Amino acid sequence: MSDSNSSCMDGAYAEIVVVRHGETEWNADGRIQGHLDVELNEAGRQQAASVADRLSKEPKISAVYSSDLKRALVTAETIAARCGGLEVIKDPDLRERNLGDLQGLVFREAAKLSPKAYKAFLSHRTEQDIPGGGESLDQLYSRCTSSLQRIASKHKGERVVVVSHGGAIRALYKRACPDGKTGKVLNTSVNVFHLTDDEWTIKSWGDVSHLEQTGSMEQAYTEIIVVRHGETAWNATGRIQGHLDVELNQVGRQQAALIADRLSREPNISAIYSSDLKRALETAETIASSCGKLQVIQDPDLRERHLGDVQGLLFREAAKVRPEAYRAFSSRRTDQVIPGGGESLDQLYHRATISLQRIGQKHRGKRVVVVTHGGVIRALYRRACSKRFRGSIPNTSINIFHLSEADQWTIKAWGDISHLNQTGHSKSGLDVNRTSEV
Repeated sequence: MSDSNSSCMDGAYAEIVVVRHGETEWNADGRIQGHLDVELNEAGRQQAASVADRLSKEPKISAVYSSDLKRALVTAETIAARCGGLEVIKDPDLRERNLGDLQGLVFREAAKLSPKAYKAFLSHRTEQDIPGGGESLDQLYSRCTSSLQRIASKHKGERVVVVSHGGAIRALYKRACPDGKTGKVLNTSVNVFHLTDDEWTIKSWGDVSHLEQTGSMEQAYTEIIVVRHGETAWNATGRIQGHLDVELNQVGRQQAALIADRLSREPNISAIYSSDLKRALETAETIASSCGKLQVIQDPDLRERHLGDVQGLLFREAAKVRPEAYRAFSSRRTDQVIPGGGESLDQLYHRATISLQRIGQKHRGKRVVVVTHGGVIRALYRRACSKRFRGSIPNTSINIFHLSEADQWTIKAWGDISHLNQTGHSKSGLDVNRTSEV
């Protein structure tokens, strides 16, 4: 991680660190707040101090924005004071959803005391507003996403903090991952977005590592750390690998050692799975040797997409040498197979997601590492967010998924290569060049 006074961000996007406010007494009591202006309690003030301390040690923050409601504003002011004494910019469009007649009621009593409003609140119709002046989900979505896009447009190439509310943060998630599931948005959780003019990407989600750790995970989900293999000579020269079995180069072995060292200092890993191709397997074995000498479990379903007749070719020559196969590879049709025994995107998606689901079911409540390939990781992203990921997936990047018992997939972190920042091997996860991925 860069020190707090440095910045090496790409000017094409803004990094927006979205933080939920600290706890209030009404949070603790299960009372519905909405637009009502409730102050932080003592626990909330401690949480605000913890997230402020954390952010003060991370790369430089250029601005702090906040909802104008006290619980968000005090959290933001605590952060701003620790991060260079910045002035907090208040934006009412970052407020929580107006919940109408439900505001002020205890959740467990709301259905009885205000049944029409409660029914409207539970409705899956996004245009449904709530009696008593409450907003619809569509209205919340429109104002929150417009606010964040305005902030991003003003701060390209900068890192900005936005303090807001649970409902508002869910709306922002919906903009980045329309069909994804947020899970619970915890008080002072850190959620990092990268915004360009037309693309929103979630880089990390629900991070509360700054709060006191209990050492126990909820048993309702499996945390799966999906890692792309280290670099190969074919990655470096832009040669297409697919199912061809290429070893790591020296840079790739250094990357594998760095990620292994990082993971060895993080919470306990219960198992390590890998594609059976050498570039993934060697990366996984390096991690395993640093994490309790675990045995690597090989799974061919975690292999890269079979790319048929384009395998072994340089990207820059493939269109000329194998035009039919290259057109199939470049096609957006998910059912398009590649001549020469290659797979379609649908076939890749099917085997990769089934493999990860099996792993999730076997290790409920545990933390597991899976080492695989760029194309596979794109397929897993599609399962969680129901859309294509357009950026690149750097070698040894960390991508964290939570898989629940209810078959919900949530992305908790994406494209994290902070372990490479001091080596010269890192590059932006928003780089759209894919020539080194397959």
